[in-house]
Amino acid sequence: MIYINLIIVFIVLVMIHEFGHYIVARFFKATVTDFSIGFGKAIFKFTDKNGTTWKIAPIPLGGYVKIKGLDSIFSNNNSKEEGSFQSLSLFQKISVLLAGSIFNIVSAWLALFSIFFFFGIVNFLPIIGSIMENSPASINDLREGDKIIEINNSEILEFSDIPQAISKKKNINILIERDNKIINKNFDLSFNHELNKFIIGISSPKEPIIDKYNFSKSIKNSLSFIPTYYYASFNFLQQSYKDNTLGDQLAGPIGIVKNADQMMLDQVRGVLFLFIVISLFVGIFNLLPIPLLDGGHIVYFIIRRIFSNSLPEFVTRVYLAVGITIISFLFIVVTYNDIFYK
Repeated sequence: MIYINLIIVFIVLVMIHEFGHYIVARFFKATVTDFSIGFGKAIFKFTDKNGTTWKIAPIPLGGYVKIKGLDSIFSNNNSKEEGSFQSLSLFQKISVLLAGSIFNIVSAWLALFSIFFFFGIVNFLPIIGSIMENSPASINDLREGDKIIEINNSEILEFSDIPQAISKKKNINILIERDNKIINKNFDLSFNHELNKFIIGISSPKEPIIDKYNFSKSIKNSLSFIPTYYYASFNFLQQSYKDNTLGDQLAGPIGIVKNADQMMLDQVRGVLFLFIVISLFVGIFNLLPIPLLDGGHIVYFIIRRIFSNSLPEFVTRVYLAVGITIISFLFIVVTYNDIFYK
């Protein structure tokens, strides 16, 4: 069931991404000849009144929109046949290329808003549910039911605040509430080499709380989540690079499933959150200035404009070779991690 949910999520976000390209291309009067979900020979297709053939193919590893003339963008053919991609202005070309990622990010925001407003966010109060034997928590007399109020002068509102509060700190000062009394404790943490971090040795309570938000707060929180997500992801990658573990952090579909909370993936809220995370990733990844990606195409068109729409053939070949090399390398690393590490 988990893998089926992942495939459905992937197909939906591909449809949204490609529909973004399609709708903006049509807005600028470009001719879209094909819209395909999946690769391979079509198992279902029909052609609409605008001449677009809509297809469903059996290999659900992506999809594509074929715009008239798009397959010859890397040639020096400057023909601007009506309805072709080449006939569009630079602004229109960039708009078409940006649209896929923008649609992914907007759809992620809508899904996030739905979680806040309709389903609510699962949170755990900062109450100790259980304690590991011989852990710092056990040795220093923390007990089940203790409510953690503050760690190192950082207020703890949810259990998920605790890892950030103790991040990379060997010694902590902790305020807990027990039997309506405030208790202050100071002790050293133990370093877990497998997790590569300091730990207290506690787990969350078994029963979560569900926080639902009103309309205005749902909009505010869902909008603020997106830049926060990207900022946190950037910091994580930056730290992984410094720790020389960046390659180990890359994961593909198999790794995503292995690392996901499998119980959550069987619930609507969990599937929506998986859709949000992958959509935000696809949205920003496709805008990277890597040849063959949308961002790489944008850079290519800007460079061509600088050189009056004419580049030496060897420059284009090198550009494409670099893109193929980078994408192939990422694919190999991700697949290797999925099989052997994740």
